[in-house]
Amino acid sequence: MTGVNEMLTFQKSPKSPNSPSNESEKSRKYDRQLRLWGEVGQFAIENSNICLINATALGTETLKSLVLPGLGSFTIVDNTKVTDEDIGNNFFLDSESLGKSRAMVATQLLLEMNSDVRGDFVEESVDSLLQANPSFFTNFSVVIATNVWNEKTVCKLSQLLWETNVPLLICYSYGFIGCIRLQIAEHTIIESHPDNFLEDLRLDKPFP
Repeated sequence: MTGVNEMLTFQKSPKSPNSPSNESEKSRKYDRQLRLWGEVGQFAIENSNICLINATALGTETLKSLVLPGLGSFTIVDNTKVTDEDIGNNFFLDSESLGKSRAMVATQLLLEMNSDVRGDFVEESVDSLLQANPSFFTNFSVVIATNVWNEKTVCKLSQLLWETNVPLLICYSYGFIGCIRLQIAEHTIIESHPDNFLEDLRLDKPFP
């Protein structure tokens, strides 16, 4: 790809209209997670736009866990090609992926998991985007950076997203060892989901 603003978009199918039949179908499809975080949580996921930096095994596994519940859309930023090492540690990739764009292959395979999700990819390095088009990263709900080892790049991205109030999740993995760092401004949520609601019973006329 020639320009930093160019993206290729894959879309399995458009969002379904909110008719009763489609709502019922969606309730069946996402039944397990609706029991966990309710309609409010599901609405938040379906309206999220996630940026993943580097389609590593860790990155694709993270996106998989968001695509299956019905993530709204995602964009993968990765300018590397699939190597033998990628095929060996990433179950999304196979021998036919060798030499192809890692971002493109990961996007295509992730979209096969849920037809409700939209996916884009950008074959540019993080450094080039930060230099030529830093506002690119400020359009997302969350940015997830996986295995970005250059400390200067991480600090520059961190500063940009902190100033624009975009949460940043930095993840590293090496074998069985991993770490996660979360950068986010103060964020308070009070949304309880009790299993059993206690009935409020009162005597309206305690004395005859």
